Amino acid sequence: MTILAARVGALANTTALPDPGALGDGEVRFAVEHFALTANNVTYAVHGEDFAYWRFFPAPDGYGIVPVWGFGRVIESRAAGMTEGERYFGYWPMGAQAVLTPVQMSAKPSTLGFTDGAVHRAGLPPFYNRYNPASPAWGDEALQCLFRPLYTTSFLIDCLMATRPVDTLLLSSASSKTALGVAQSAKGRQTVVGLTSPANRAFCLNTGYYDHVFTYDEVAQVPGTAIAFIDFSGHGGIRSDVHALLGGRLKESHVVGDTHWQTPNVAALPGPVPQLFFAPTVAQDRVAEWGPAGFEQRLGTSWGRFAATLGWLRIERVSGDMHVAAAWAALVEGHIDPAAGIIARL
Repeated sequence: MTILAARVGALANTTALPDPGALGDGEVRFAVEHFALTANNVTYAVHGEDFAYWRFFPAPDGYGIVPVWGFGRVIESRAAGMTEGERYFGYWPMGAQAVLTPVQMSAKPSTLGFTDGAVHRAGLPPFYNRYNPASPAWGDEALQCLFRPLYTTSFLIDCLMATRPVDTLLLSSASSKTALGVAQSAKGRQTVVGLTSPANRAFCLNTGYYDHVFTYDEVAQVPGTAIAFIDFSGHGGIRSDVHALLGGRLKESHVVGDTHWQTPNVAALPGPVPQLFFAPTVAQDRVAEWGPAGFEQRLGTSWGRFAATLGWLRIERVSGDMHVAAAWAALVEGHIDPAAGIIARL
């Protein structure tokens, strides 16, 4: 059994951890069938300490197990109601297997899902601890691995932006999948502008989601009189340029991701104070407002519109320790084609 752990502070370096051993009472062993590798996973690793992402799947000192989204299948069970062969979508370690402790399940968890009640996950956001039965409702499983959690974040950001008194949304790391989801949803309601590297500019334009796409040295050219900056990059220099060059036109600044994690964020900036966007908290607020069914209905409708536009996406599959570790290193170093969707299996 293989679980890859990233060395803290050197995320491209990985090692295989030993088998966790025999199951205890109430535990279930899953085969992790396949999972996505996206910039979102890099954010999890970068914030392993301050956002407690390392707590989901504890590792030896000096290492962190990177969480990933995908599908798992029950292969051994010592928990009542959990049957071998059942499949679930959720938050897994970057590995071949995982041991969970299912709680908060009905008589038929294969219909309604369950929560991992492991002691080390107590107090962590419920959004990450919940496992849902495999379902065709979200379509192709590769798309679910790649977009189901990311698009939920896109949807929540768009819900917030729809209520804001701004005429322009400025998205950094415009080629990232979460940014693309926001851009597609918001276009036509507000002017949507992307910031990206020269290498990814043509890709962003060709998706059709953006009204304008600029490279990072063209921030001063961004149009709009009331701009909200949605920062998926976490790059301190980029954020500083946006705040300084847009001046009084910048009305809001929201921090979502850290795709450029190597460059520290700038603490003191002119203009609006950057606000951290933490999707699980926003999701809980929306569920409280709309009810669980209303939330799922709105999310499903929005996802359907976005999924119909994914002709640009190319699925690439990698398997085995060495190939998955290499794909992870390439992702950390920013060398993945934005048109590629990486689906991995160990």
